Amino acid sequence: MLPWGHLAVGYLVYTVLVRVRGQRAPAGVPTLVLALGTQLPDLVDKPLNWWFGIFDGRGIGHSLFAVTAVCLLVAFVAYRADRLDAAGALSVGLYTHLLGDSYQALLSGEFGRAAFLLWPLVPAPTYPKDSLFEHLDAWMTYLQALPRLSPSQIMASGFGFQLVLLLVLFGIWALDGFPGVGTLWRFVTRRPADATRISD
Repeated sequence: MLPWGHLAVGYLVYTVLVRVRGQRAPAGVPTLVLALGTQLPDLVDKPLNWWFGIFDGRGIGHSLFAVTAVCLLVAFVAYRADRLDAAGALSVGLYTHLLGDSYQALLSGEFGRAAFLLWPLVPAPTYPKDSLFEHLDAWMTYLQALPRLSPSQIMASGFGFQLVLLLVLFGIWALDGFPGVGTLWRFVTRRPADATRISD
């Protein structure tokens, strides 16, 4: 799954969970933590592949064992800091990322393609290393072809479907009041009123 697909799935799952718990919409800090969580496995594993040829971009950061250990550690720290909402958001981001990368293999019964989930008990798949620029080039090629594709062709491709998911994400995020934007702005501008703690 592509970065914006992970972000969309993570946010959509998170906003539903938050609303089920009775909140009106996700808060700012947890939303930002969620966004980081949806990208974190790739931020760990992609550079290992791009620069060192280790795994196929899905290894340590995509392991259920590693992700669970991180979630437990973060929950412990967050409990002491009274920020369990942020720990929960990170967990949703991480686990939805793993689901997004493995659901097709699991549903089709091709479990070997999802072996990265059980690393290090099961060796992660290893393919020739690629690069960030190869990914960007492939995305640009598809974007340039997009105007020539029919709606059914767009939806049939993983790239196009995830662009549609991104549009859905933006609409739901707008309905939620764009949580995270104000928090990020206050952090960047470092307003004195927020020096002790960002409450949203």
